[in-house]
Amino acid sequence: MNLHYPLYKMLLVAGLLILGNFVHAQFTIQPSSYITIKEGSTLRIGSDLNINSNATASGYLVDQTNDGDVTITGNISVKRYMSADYWHNASSPVSSSNSSVYTGTELVFYYDETLIINDWMFGWVMYSGALSVMRGYDVYIDATPVTVNYTATGAQTINTGTYSSGVAITSFPNGETDPHRGWNLLGNPYPSPVNWQASGWDKSDINDAKYIWDGPNDNYTIWLGGGAPIGINGGTQYIPSNQGFWVQASQNGSVQISNSTRIGTTPATPDFYKSETQDYPILDLLARANGYTDECMIRFLPKTTAAFDLNFDATKLFSQGNEVPQICTQSTNVKLAINTLPALEDELMVSLSFRCKKSGFYSIEINDVTNLDAFTKVYLKDVLEQKIIDLTNELKYSFHHDPMNGANRFKIYFNPSADVINNMTPVDYFSVYAMQGGITILKNTNKLITGEIWIYNTMGQPVYNTALNNDKKCALNLNVASGYYYVSIITQQQVSNFKVFINN
Repeated sequence: MNLHYPLYKMLLVAGLLILGNFVHAQFTIQPSSYITIKEGSTLRIGSDLNINSNATASGYLVDQTNDGDVTITGNISVKRYMSADYWHNASSPVSSSNSSVYTGTELVFYYDETLIINDWMFGWVMYSGALSVMRGYDVYIDATPVTVNYTATGAQTINTGTYSSGVAITSFPNGETDPHRGWNLLGNPYPSPVNWQASGWDKSDINDAKYIWDGPNDNYTIWLGGGAPIGINGGTQYIPSNQGFWVQASQNGSVQISNSTRIGTTPATPDFYKSETQDYPILDLLARANGYTDECMIRFLPKTTAAFDLNFDATKLFSQGNEVPQICTQSTNVKLAINTLPALEDELMVSLSFRCKKSGFYSIEINDVTNLDAFTKVYLKDVLEQKIIDLTNELKYSFHHDPMNGANRFKIYFNPSADVINNMTPVDYFSVYAMQGGITILKNTNKLITGEIWIYNTMGQPVYNTALNNDKKCALNLNVASGYYYVSIITQQQVSNFKVFINN
């Protein structure tokens, strides 16, 4: 298709336009509109290019050609609306922009992983100057919304083609813990959204997960790619235009992006279960309070492990908001937002971490379950309160939280034993009674337990010893004088002591 427009003609794009070989016009791309230039096509704009934005949407220029076959002879203006009272992770869509485009604020930062040493907060660097292509910047917009205007002249200054950005992971003696290492704030370099699942990426030096800061919800959306893509907290496979995003490096290297990742629209599918059907078991949990929520996910895929699995697990990146509940699971020394395990087995326990900087009442609830059969029961144990809740039936557990509480307060059980359901601890495993001149020991647990039984008089002298053979009931006939005796049951789990009175 060949479209020809004289220089004075204005083309107001009101939808998708796939262009043919040569177009001569002036363009204004309004919010919610976009132009796609397919491979094998060219676009020539003989005047200015304006890409507009408002509070609800932005316009996009989607150059999908391999060599960036776009010619713009005039000035370029790419606008991006930024709401007030929030931090924004932003990125420049042109190669010649400056931090001064973020009008009304001096709070512009980038993140340098190599500076963190023993505290990952050391990585923040306040910045003023030229904006680097494919670098993400953290920008605070105060009381008044801002429409940022990235300006340039000539097609060579609007970002198109292939870009690469270095990523780093620190390694210092006595340095930061593994979950705090390797974080890099990158940016979508294009004036169009990109698809994280497209083939035009090289992500071989990072875990295949991206994190986008959601200012209004004071939290991170997460999308995990890899062999079984999925998202939580509203995370999708798309990165908006001019948007910064976080990745976690697995080794020093780079991330590369090309035009083939670019798209003109991002389908409104914020929830993983609305975007595609999963064929494996999933438990999605939600913490809620103070008008905020946070998700974490446990899922089961063959050939994964209980440890951290690159491209199948997503490390938790915590919100710093004072009122935002944060929930995640624990795998070895890593806190995970998405935890992929090899198999759903009876009596499986997963440690669940909860934190918030504000005291108050909170809830943990089942947000969604997928492919869990009717016989699978999910229980939540509150270690602090020594309560166990059948989440399969109750769906939600409400509790009081104090920031001084330990983070590892909860446990999730799949098809737990009767011991767990009855909230039984090793202290409760045995009951001891004096009966008919002897002693009867009852085993209250279904666990396999062996050990030894010792009986002492009040002088501490042993009067009886025998093996404990996992019997539900053990009756011991003792030829001893009437009086008090101490019964000591020694097992691998613990030593349990009882005092009884024998009447002979």
